Amino acid sequence: MAFYTKNAFPALYKNGIFIGQHGSWNRSTLSGYKVVFVPFKDGKPSGKAQDFLTGFIADEANAKVYGRPVGITALNDGSLLVIDDGSNIIWRVAANK
Repeated sequence: MAFYTKNAFPALYKNGIFIGQHGSWNRSTLSGYKVVFVPFKDGKPSGKAQDFLTGFIADEANAKVYGRPVGITALNDGSLLVIDDGSNIIWRVAANK
């Protein structure tokens, strides 16, 4: 997870936290496999987790996934790096300007 203090994304993301949900492979229904965002105010969570980066589940019925986001960090330009240890890819996520 990573607290976001940059300015590249819309203001609602400022000072909140991005959380990589690695995913659980041993459940009857897949859970996780995404990055969520939790807003913060005065150093405390101020709202529910909301989906930020999804699409890692390829075929839920057969428990097939494209990847498993596990680590997140913000670059100096405000974009995020999401480490995916399921597909061995580092994704760069940037705001569309």
